[in-house]
Amino acid sequence: MFLRLFGILLVMAGCVGIGFFCSAREASRVQDLQEFKKALLILLAEIDYMRSTLAVACANIAKRVAPGVGAVFTHYSALLEESTGETAYQLWLDALNAHADRLFIAPEDKLVLEDFGKTLGYLDKGMQKNAIECTVAYIDEKTTALSARADKNKRMYHSLGVIGGLLIIVVLW
Repeated sequence: MFLRLFGILLVMAGCVGIGFFCSAREASRVQDLQEFKKALLILLAEIDYMRSTLAVACANIAKRVAPGVGAVFTHYSALLEESTGETAYQLWLDALNAHADRLFIAPEDKLVLEDFGKTLGYLDKGMQKNAIECTVAYIDEKTTALSARADKNKRMYHSLGVIGGLLIIVVLW
């Protein structure tokens, strides 16, 4: 009997944990997108006022954003400094792909960030600013929609975890 109760507690804990994990994953996607937005706005300021090189600007950005997004910019900065003829876009893709497993971004978000990378390094100041502003506008739109969805789905994920656990317990009892 004690073993059966222990099993019930484990099943419930696992199912509730999965519900909380799914809820947290959506919130993490919003946070990562907001950190990319912050990084892009810092890059915009670096381009506008500091006029530093892209490698130095990315190193500065990495220090001022969350670790997951900062790792992308740190890696990109290091790749730019060690570059042996690769394009800035290819180096951006390498840095983004190297750290994609630590980020909670969807494939569509990654495509937008990859497209942004196409503009790095060869556009003039005005065009670079426009590219950053377009990417920031996408992130704003996406985070607004995702925040509303995450708030709405949070309760649902929690409830589904509990109900799923209860269903498994009833079926296996």
